[in-house]
Amino acid sequence: MYFLGIDWATEKHDLCLLDETGAIVQQMKIEQSNAGFQHFEELVKRYGAVNIRFNIERSDGLLVDWMVTQGWTIYVTPSVVVAHRRPRRSKSDPSDAYLLAHLLRLNDPDCRLLTRSSATVLHVRELARALDTTVADQRRLANRLSYLLYQYFPAANHLFAHVESLICLAFLEVYPTPEQARALTRHQLQRFLKRHNYPFMQRLEGIYARLQAPMPTATVSEGYVAQVKILIPMLRQLYHSRSYLERELPKVFMTHPEAAWWKGFPGCNGPLTPARLLAWIGDERRRFPSAETLQAIAGTAPVTRRSGKALHVEFRRACSHPLRKALDDFARQSVRHSAWARDYLAEQMQRGHSKARAYRALANRWLKIIWTLWQRGEQYDEARHLANRTHQGVGKLKAS
Repeated sequence: MYFLGIDWATEKHDLCLLDETGAIVQQMKIEQSNAGFQHFEELVKRYGAVNIRFNIERSDGLLVDWMVTQGWTIYVTPSVVVAHRRPRRSKSDPSDAYLLAHLLRLNDPDCRLLTRSSATVLHVRELARALDTTVADQRRLANRLSYLLYQYFPAANHLFAHVESLICLAFLEVYPTPEQARALTRHQLQRFLKRHNYPFMQRLEGIYARLQAPMPTATVSEGYVAQVKILIPMLRQLYHSRSYLERELPKVFMTHPEAAWWKGFPGCNGPLTPARLLAWIGDERRRFPSAETLQAIAGTAPVTRRSGKALHVEFRRACSHPLRKALDDFARQSVRHSAWARDYLAEQMQRGHSKARAYRALANRWLKIIWTLWQRGEQYDEARHLANRTHQGVGKLKAS
């Protein structure tokens, strides 16, 4: 048996092949190109793909996708693990490739077999990632726009519910300065709002009054106006991109055979929450051999450190942050639809925990339930869960 470590990089990859005794058989570099992949394939054919196990630092990317299509046995060791296993602080790509092969040869428990979810899950995951990125970009640019307006036109921040909304962007595009906005008559403002299909015409008087109220103005505003005009088309495009992704994500999610199963949990009746859970948990059961593994990867379970008589329970920082965010959203929504979830949250709050920690504890409890039902292929039943809690002496609760 041979063990091949791969230190991944953007344009080239370092390979190190070890035999069962730990001796280096071959070291080489390949480019991220067809020629590089052909050299890689020639190396594997020389020793036989069935005789080689591969270890790499990441589970995605073009190289990993290509290796999966070859049907090779691939293991993944996170880069943070490799960093902790280095015998000294110095680092080089060839030495990391050697270390990856060495760890796999020793059957290090952090070398985990690569499992891939279905094509639908990967599609949903990329849409979820794109949506999260779009929302973050929209929030960042909206904060920037709001800051600029506070410098010379603070009233504009309070005309509409959101500064990044299409109606607010359209208003700033036509009336970017307080002088232009104040020159509007009530009739002109009404026509503008109707032309852009503003649904809250009852707010017309309040908007007009805010525009006419005395306000401080900047001596020089041309530079601010120029920046606002740059941000408007960017925010408008992000608005439309977000709307598209919020429609497309649930649509693709519903094509997955387990979509109905995910929507059966309390709080998963909305369009985005179950899609995000499927995206980041996936449909490959072997990825999570135990509920504790899933809880650790999700970051809902704390880290316990023991040394002698000292015991420290700490917040888990190394985890899948998108999954933790999705579970936090799910936990917050579940309390509206589940009696035991409401009581469990109240119990955590009574212990003096913060809301964030209480919801994280609730998400951790939900993960245990999700994992158990997921492995069994059973649908969630609130009444049955309440009966189990009562039988276990947790307490009597009424189903909502």
